[in-house]
Amino acid sequence: MKHIKKIKCSNFSVLPKRNIKYVIIHYTNMNNQKSAIKRLQSRVAKVSCHYIVSKKGKVYRMVNDKDVAWHAGKSKWKKDKNLNNCSIGIELINNGKEEFSNKQIISLIKLLKKIIRKFDIKINNIIGHSDISPGRKFDPGPLFPWSKIRQNKILKKA
Repeated sequence: MKHIKKIKCSNFSVLPKRNIKYVIIHYTNMNNQKSAIKRLQSRVAKVSCHYIVSKKGKVYRMVNDKDVAWHAGKSKWKKDKNLNNCSIGIELINNGKEEFSNKQIISLIKLLKKIIRKFDIKINNIIGHSDISPGRKFDPGPLFPWSKIRQNKILKKA
């Protein structure tokens, strides 16, 4: 994760002050990066994220951290609702039926460490979309390597 490339996106909101407490990990549920980015930029779809991590490990920024990306939808975790307002959303290019690439996970780990330091996020607040929208969302899915994330001292063992 040497350089984060900016991708144009107008699907976001502005809040006067954001208290970022969570990082929410998603998969795109699409087969390729081009289609995923096109959907995340679509004004009709009304979805976005802060970061995208490609299968090759490239990291792209769609929405600035200070702004609200539209990635969580109807959501709840602990005492918080509408987690778009208090989280950073990371999309991994993955169709949900394939393994995540090693390069992708290495870049994700580096990005997570950066975000955790920047916002002083508690490790228990690195969560999946399925955690905040149970029964409605299933990403990052059963193939997501939470154990690799734990091995890098980002998450506590369950």
